Order: sequence, then structure tokens, then C-alpha cells
Amino acid sequence: MITISRKENCCGCSACLNICPVDAITMTPDNQGFFYPAVNSSLCVECGKCEAVCPIIQRVQEKECEQDAYLLQNRDRKILSESTSGGAFTAIARAILEKGGVVFGAGFDENFKVIHKYTEDVSGLKEFRNSKYVQSDKRRTFREVKNFLREKRYVCFSGTPCEIEGLLNFLGSERNSPFLVTIDIVCHAVPSPAVWNAFLNIERAKNDDVINLRFRDKTKYGYAYSQFAVLRKNSPNTYEGIETNIMMRAFFSNVCDRPSCYECAFKKRYRRSDFTLWDCWDASKFSRSREFDQNAGITRMLIHTEKGKNFLREVLSQCVHEKISPDDAVKYSAKELTHSVIRDDERSKKFWSSFQDEPEETLRKFFPQTFKTKLEAFLRRLAWKSGAYSLVRGTYKKLFG
Repeated sequence: MITISRKENCCGCSACLNICPVDAITMTPDNQGFFYPAVNSSLCVECGKCEAVCPIIQRVQEKECEQDAYLLQNRDRKILSESTSGGAFTAIARAILEKGGVVFGAGFDENFKVIHKYTEDVSGLKEFRNSKYVQSDKRRTFREVKNFLREKRYVCFSGTPCEIEGLLNFLGSERNSPFLVTIDIVCHAVPSPAVWNAFLNIERAKNDDVINLRFRDKTKYGYAYSQFAVLRKNSPNTYEGIETNIMMRAFFSNVCDRPSCYECAFKKRYRRSDFTLWDCWDASKFSRSREFDQNAGITRMLIHTEKGKNFLREVLSQCVHEKISPDDAVKYSAKELTHSVIRDDERSKKFWSSFQDEPEETLRKFFPQTFKTKLEAFLRRLAWKSGAYSLVRGTYKKLFG
């Protein structure tokens, strides 16, 4: 049976849960809120399938391939406004649905827990747009993917690189199905679902009428200064930038990430998915096109497979697009693509020690609203209103990285 002796060696992909023929495995939260497989020994038949599909135990070495790369921006302005970056995911997903297929992505349940689910309708894609910066509960979606493929229906599955690797291992030979399209999203790291729950409690305590949450909302300032939005039923919506929002600050602080994220086995350029998608803040450095709206969001894409390249031809008409050099695509963002986040061991230890007893208070204590954070928010808004935001942001990035 699968055992986790070192937490850095489990990414929480749930492939083991899905493959177990007797349902002896459950994904159980530890004291930090991260889910790990727990085996019911009275049910386990010791078939070894759980270890056989684990993407960390059965790590597939990076294999260089001939890639294509594109910049894309969805032509539908509504879709573009609702998307984290350029809306390329929706273009691909829509084509799958038009073939009578199904699309899997990360959405919310009724309590705003982040879960993987599927839709068979274009209207359901809205829930999958916009990033969710917390690890998703995959539940038994891998089994659902296999069932749909056996029915010869097209399936699009999007997720983090470790989730895609877990799915492909679970599918075995069926991962080569012509009906399967996989999309991995370049991942910074995944913070604890328990931290997300504590943040939700803070927001609900203000006014318990939250109807939606958006990690990267473009409503007020567009893509360049996207904000965390809390949408409410009877009270005003709130919008906070990365410098003041507690959840976003926790995310980028790297103190509350899953242990495996500090030694990520899937940070690499050449991947097993069909598509890799991520932001493109620096399109002006290598793009020749003047069609892109720089402040509406642009998706950077690597295509790793012939299936992906062939499928992309079907969706290019939905997007403003430009084919670019794969080397250029990765040149300015190799860190997020290929390097794990770095843990501050001392600060992380202090955070978790405090969080066990006082989760909400710990978030307030570690990420307080200070004069410095308020000043940064003010300066960002001032730079935006003056029309100098892109220049200021670019200068800051050159000076401080």
C-alpha cells in the first residue's frame, strides 16, 4: 500500500485514490490542511496500483520535443474580461464542447471549496475561467475522464502540472486517446485549503453575503493591475490588489505552500500535456503584432504534441494570435516554468505553529494592513490614473526583478 513517509513526496494529485479497485484510499487533510492518501488496511488487497500511478514515485523524465509557441487573446471581449489572461483556455474548451465533449476544470462548490468538476455546456466554462490559487480537490474525476473516453467522447482536462501527470499515469494506455486534450497551467505553488478556509471566514465575518470570489479580476484596472474581488449580494463588492489582499499575500509569501511545491517534480519546459498556458506580461519584448490589447490579458502557450498542434488550428480563428519562437516564450518566464518556490523555513515554521491555534488571527498577524501596504496600493492606483503604470511596473521589475 502507498505510504507517505516524507510529505515532499506527495503532490496530492489523487491518482492513487482513483486507481484503487476496492476504494481503500481516501484523501485526508493533515494538520496544515493538505490532503494525503490514507489507506484502510482492512480493505487493501496490496495490488500495488496506487504506487504504480504515483507521478512522483513513477517520475517520467523530461523528454525534449519539437514545440510550437503562440501568443493568444480571445476575440470575445466578455470572455477575455472574465479570464485570468488571454482566454485561450476557453477557446480550446469551447471547441471540445462543440464536438459533443466534456471539459474538466477547477471551480467552487456551494461553500467556495475549490474542486475539480466537469461541464458539458458552454455556459459552464465561466466557472473555470479565472485562476484559483489554492489546491483543488480532484475527487474521482480521473475515473470520470476514463469513462468519457471509453464512450469515445472528447475530453479536455485542465489543471496544474502534477494533476496532469497524475491523470496521465492513471489513464495508462488511454492517455494516448485521440479524444483526450490536456492543458497544464504554469503553477507558482499551491497554498493550503485550510488557509483558504481561514480567509473565507475573515470575509464572511465582514458580511456573510458572498456570492463569488475572483483571484484575478480585471474590472477596475484591467490585466496590468488585476485585483482580488469579493462579490456580494447585498453589500458593496470589494477589490484589493496583491499588496493588500490577505490571500494573495499569503500565496506569494510561500510560507503556506504544499511541501512538495518546494521540491516540485514537474517544473520543466518539456511536458507531457498537449498545452501549457500562462500569463504574458512582457509580450511587447518579442511580439510584432499591434492587434493585442496589452491591458486586456494575453496568454502565452507552448504546444508539446502533434495532437495539440493539430487541434490548435481549429481554434485560432477565435483569437488574435501570433506564432512566436518557443525559446522566446520561455526566455522571460523560466523561473515559474522551471524552478520551485523557495521556503523560508523559520518563517514558515512560525506561521504553521500559530495557525494551528488561531487560523484567522494568524493571517491578520502575518499579513497586516500597514502604512507600507496602504502606501503601495495608493502609489499603484496613482500610477494607473496617471497613465504611467506600465512604465513604472517595467522599471521596478528591471531594478528589483
